[in-house]
This record gives sequence, C-alpha cells and structure tokens, in this order.
Amino acid sequence: MCANPIRKAVLLDASYSMQDGKCYAKLEVKGRKAATLYYEYEPYFYVDAPQSAAGTVASVRAKARDGEIVFPKKVESAEREVEGKKKKLLKVICSAPSHVPVLEKEIGLPCYEYSIPFGRRFMMDFGLMPLSVIRYKRNGKYITRFMGSAGDGSGKLNVMAFDIETYNPEGAPLDGRDPAVMVSYSNGKKHGVLSWKEVPGKGFVEAVSGEKELIERFCALLGELDVDILTAYNSTNFDLPYLKERAKRLKTELALGRDGTSYRAVKRGLIQPLKIRGRVHVDLYPSVRFFGFTGMIKTGDYTLKNVYSAITGKKKLMVERADIWKMWDNGGKELEELSDYSLMDADSTFEIGEHILPIQMELSEIAGLPLFDVAYATSGQMVEALLMREAISSKMIVPPKPSGAAVNARSKNPIQGAYVKLPEPGIYENIAVFDFRGLYPSIICSYNIDPGTIDKEGESWESPTGARFLKKPMGLVPRVLGGLIERRGKVKGELKKLKKGSKEYNRAYARSYALKILANSFYGYLGYARSRWYNRSCAESITALGRKHIMETEKMANDEGFRVLYSDTDSVFLLLGNKKKEDAMAFLEKVNSSLPGKMELELEDFYTRGVFVSKKHQKETTGAKKKYAMLSEDGSVKIRGFELVRRDWSRVARETQRKVLEAILKEGSKEKAMGIVQETISRLRNGEVPLEEVAIYTQLKKKPENYGIVSPELSAAKKAIKRGKKIGRGSIVAYVITRNGKSSISDRSELLEFAQNYDAQYYIDKQVLPSVMKILKELGYDEYELKHGGKQKGLGDWF
Repeated sequence: MCANPIRKAVLLDASYSMQDGKCYAKLEVKGRKAATLYYEYEPYFYVDAPQSAAGTVASVRAKARDGEIVFPKKVESAEREVEGKKKKLLKVICSAPSHVPVLEKEIGLPCYEYSIPFGRRFMMDFGLMPLSVIRYKRNGKYITRFMGSAGDGSGKLNVMAFDIETYNPEGAPLDGRDPAVMVSYSNGKKHGVLSWKEVPGKGFVEAVSGEKELIERFCALLGELDVDILTAYNSTNFDLPYLKERAKRLKTELALGRDGTSYRAVKRGLIQPLKIRGRVHVDLYPSVRFFGFTGMIKTGDYTLKNVYSAITGKKKLMVERADIWKMWDNGGKELEELSDYSLMDADSTFEIGEHILPIQMELSEIAGLPLFDVAYATSGQMVEALLMREAISSKMIVPPKPSGAAVNARSKNPIQGAYVKLPEPGIYENIAVFDFRGLYPSIICSYNIDPGTIDKEGESWESPTGARFLKKPMGLVPRVLGGLIERRGKVKGELKKLKKGSKEYNRAYARSYALKILANSFYGYLGYARSRWYNRSCAESITALGRKHIMETEKMANDEGFRVLYSDTDSVFLLLGNKKKEDAMAFLEKVNSSLPGKMELELEDFYTRGVFVSKKHQKETTGAKKKYAMLSEDGSVKIRGFELVRRDWSRVARETQRKVLEAILKEGSKEKAMGIVQETISRLRNGEVPLEEVAIYTQLKKKPENYGIVSPELSAAKKAIKRGKKIGRGSIVAYVITRNGKSSISDRSELLEFAQNYDAQYYIDKQVLPSVMKILKELGYDEYELKHGGKQKGLGDWF
C-alpha cells in the first residue's frame, strides 16, 4: 500500500486560517466524508515601482487597528501585463491577509490586486475550480502537494431542503414569544416532519418532547444525512434567524455547522446571506428572484406556492397561515393536515432546488466562484470573477475596484441605448421576425472590443463613435466571451442528440443556460459603474454598433421591397405583403453575407397575425415599445409588455386581457373579444369574481414606516401590521380595493387575507378596461360600448 496515496475530494469553498503565526489556505472538501484541509500559502499584492524601490517598500512599517506593527514579510520582483504592456512590478508578500490593506495604504505608491479575497486568490493561483474533484497528497489535515483537478464532483454532494412552522396566535409569529412547532425536511430519498406533538397515522412524523429537542433533533439530522448543501425558501430572513433566537431562549445551540457552530452573516451587496461551516447554505428565494430576472421563471409573485407551480406545473397543498396555531391546538384531523402541509413545504422546496441548483452549480464551475457566493451574486459579479481568473492565469494585472467618487461620476453619465423604430398601432398579418443571435456578445467578439485594445497603433476596427479597436491580438474580454459562446454552441449541439428529460439532457441544459447568462452579461458589465473593467468608450461602441447594424438591416429590408413594421435593439419585424417565405430567407442570407466575425441574423419565426398597441408620445399617438402579441404558425402566442405578464395587475384583468388577445389572434373575432370583456364586467358587478382574482401584488421597497406618501398597498400593509402581521422591507403584499372605508382608494385597501368584499367599479374602470382598451381601440370600440353594449349617442342622434 502506498505510504502517501493521491487523494480525491470535491472542493466546496476556500478561506484562510492563521496558525502559530503562519497563514494557511483553509479548504472545505467532501471526499468519502467531509473534511477541512490546510495548505500553507502567503497573501500578497503588487506595487507599481522599480526594483530600486524594493528596499524602501520592504522597510515600511504600519500600525493596524489592533495596535500590531505590520510590515512586508518579503519583497520580490515580478513581471505582469499592465494596461496592455509588460511591466516590472514589486510583489509584496505579507504574513496575514489582514496585513494587505494596511500596507497598501501605508506604502503610498500605486498598488494592484490588494482587494482580492484570500480564498478566491488561492483558488485562482492554483487553477482550482469550486465543485471540481481536486487531487492532492496530504499529511494529516495538511496538504503537501496539489495534483490538479479531475472533473465535476457536484453529483457527489448531498442536498437537503427544510422548512419550519411556527405558532402564531396573533398573526405574524414573533421569535421572542412564539415557538417553532414543526421542522420538515426532504432530500429526494427521505422526507419527514419533526414535531413536538404526536400525529397518529402519519408515519413520516417523528415526535420529540418539546421545542428544544425539536431544534436539537433537526441539527442532529443534518449530520445523520451528511448534508452538504442545505436549501430553504427565505431562510436568510426567516427560518434560520427564527430558529437561532428560539434556541437562544431555550438555552441550546442551533448547531448547523459540521463543527457544531451556528451560522454567521456575511455582507454581499445589499443582502447578508448566512454562512454555515462545512455546509453550503443556499436560500432559494434570492436565487429564484435572480432567475426570474433572467426570464427563466415566469410568475406574478415569488411566493413558494406560485414559484413551485411556475417551475413544476403542479399545485402545492396550502393551509390558511393565520390558522396554523389553531390547527396545532385543535389536533386531530387539523394537525394531520398541518403535517401534510409542512411536509409538502419541504418537498416543494427540494423540487425547486432540483431545477435551480444545477444551473447554479454550472455557474459556480464556469465562473470559478464557490456555490455559496454564486447563490447570492449578480451576473456582473460572476463575469468579473471569470475575467479575474483568466487575467491572473495570463499574468495580467487585475484592475482595482473604482473609488466611490469614480462610481458617482460614471453613474451620472449614462450611455446611449439601442435603436428603436416604433410600430404603427394596429393588427397585422404575415409577419417575419428576425433577430441577431447574441447581438452585443457577437459585437464584442467581432470587433475585438476590450479596454486593452482601444485606440492603439495598428490595424483597427472603427466604431460609429470614432473609437478604434485593434484587430489583433484578441483582448481579454472578447477572448473569454468568445470561449463561452463557443462552449455554448457545442453544448447546444449535444442537447439535440440527447433525450429530453434525461439526466444527461438536464445537465447539458443547465450548462447551456449558465453559459447564456454569463455571455449576455458582458456588455452590462463593461458599462457598470462599479466594474473593475469599466470602459465608457467600449460600452458606447457596443450600443453604437448595435444601432448601426439594425439600421443597416432595416435599410436592406426596405431596398428588398419589405415593409419594416418594427425594430428594437436586436430584432426587425417585416411585413411580407405579397412576398413569400423564400424571399424572406433570401433576405436573411444576404444580410449575413455582409456581417463581420461572429455576427449572425437568425429567423425567429413567421407569425400569421399580430396586435401592436398605441402609446402617447407627447402630443402624438404612436406604437408602444415592446408591447405586442403575435400568433405563430404553430399556434403558440408570443406576448410582450402586456399587463398579463405583470404582477401589479389583478388576475381578473390579466386573464381578461389574455382571452381578448387569443380571441383576436387565434379566431380573428372582434365580437368574441368584446363579449369576453362584457362578461367579465358582468361577473364583477354581480360579485361573482373570487377575491383571489382581484388581488393586486406588489413588493414594498422600504420599511412601511419609511414611506413618505400613502398608497393602497402601504395602507393595507399598515392595517395588517396593527392586526399583528409581520411586514417589512422586501415583503410582497397582496391587497384588494374594497367597498369599506372612506372615498380614497388607499382608505379602502385591505390585504387579501383580511378583505371581505371588493369594489366592482374600481376593478372595471381601473383594471379590466385599461388592460384591454388599447387592444380593442384598434378594432373600433370605446369604453362606453364595452360598459353598456352600444355606442354612446351624441346630440345629433336625438333629433
């Protein structure tokens, strides 16, 4: 047997540990079992100074906040590429990561790479990717040698979802008063509910003696099931802080970590996710919001029930949350129902994770960020991590973070956006839609747009802004982006060969979607005020070239005898008229023959009919941007910009609008469309519409007490708070305009759970009719006709 065999383990995260005055990289790994391993490694940064200044830099002394005298451990010479040119720098090696910012300030010369977190720096320097299987030799818990990585290891990790139920006799539970009564869990193989009441007939319920044992049993379960990734829904703001406070009051520990510790909050922009030692905590709520922003998840609001339905197509068992305490007290069938509900909370969360986590794992592996960081990162932060990793491996200096003053200056000077040709409002037939495949990414690659290639001597591409970009060599940004595009092309090719729904297909789809997210984020990152690689000229040139190519495509279409109905950013809508599909495809080929590099125009689809609505622009009425509905030849309906995709309109308004659009697009019947509206108005007047269908959802951007003006949602929230409901910044509230109260809308608003009736006239005048009038106006109808079934008579009609 080999005395020191090569070991393998999945890398979960990296940080650092100080031991006897030495700095070690601290690695959380999972092999046959979870472990924490160490590798001696010293932090460093670079100083822009000649070798002759090495002695001066080495002699620097500075006082840290704790009074410690800090000085460089060693100063070496290093060559790196700075702003496109090779340059000799000084590499300042430090004794501890905390010494780096102290010395950077004291040295007083331009410094680089002093703000890179130690764990991330270590992984980049060694080429280690999170969730990959790393190979190494070790002596005890200390790694003696790295042997590289050997592919993906995410499939070896154990995932568990959990949820809690709390006693809530006064509406919103208070962690200082109301106990947790159930904790449910699910890992795909085993699920159950921990409860401190017996629930006869429910074999999945494990009864414990009280709330203290409930918390301790849950923590023990994490060890028994060897949980690597712990998921929940809104656990950052509710479940974990609630359990921690209950544990504190019960004089026990919420021992979530593999080392028996609880969690710690870490700052990530505007949020503070909770980190657990030895496990990856992924709160799926911010993750779902992120994927909602990308368009992957389409839902009116982000409640667990609606997200579960949007992702799986299934309905989730629900109970009235305000009655949970009664169900607990009453026992019997009600307690059984509460147990079923609690179990499905965990099962639903696990299923959501099955859809979300594979994409996050791919993002982690591609960007080189630990899964915990990816779960709370923006797409721009992932792009930055990817560029940093590539820059370091290419011996290029990573640009520093911008100062606050620089960020403010950048933010005050926005970049001109895309070209838009607004449509004439109306209903059209035989439409061909073309769009540029990944317009901005393909422009970046085709024109070699990069802060390092701009305005240099040599053969160049020229932007409409006058900026010039070297054709060779390829810059860092287009090189990295081009690699993503190429990888996605290969993965999409693989997808076509795989059986939809298979494990291999789902994995490839997750990788393809992750690559798409990152590729589409490069333009935004170059123009983002806080970006390390921010370059205004680059960002301006990308949009300018986008405008140039879409306008040239529009001109070519006109020259070929097509009528351009609408153009927006990367798409052009053509009316075929007397032309055939073959003519449209010949036009497509002609455009593509004129495009540079990776740029390509694609056929999106042919549409048999489309509705484009109007919008007031100052004194004239024109078509609205991104507000249309079209019927494809295969019978599917594409809808953009209408209220039915927005949560701040009631379901009755959205559903009426959807039915009207389908009546016009699929059946070409304006009479049926009018009848749909009149039927909805009648149902509202007769009180036949359920309260759930008139609820309006919105999110509070601030704490309720911090709003300066009163709005319907705020008024409803404040009334609910007085009833004991807990509502704060970020809460999504569903409110109804009722018939109760004074004349103002705000006075008459109530949260859905407290509303007893609704104001039919409000929903007719302010919800249903506004949602359909811009459509039906194109068919010659007015509001009076829809409300009363006939044209309003003028004076002339009476004589």
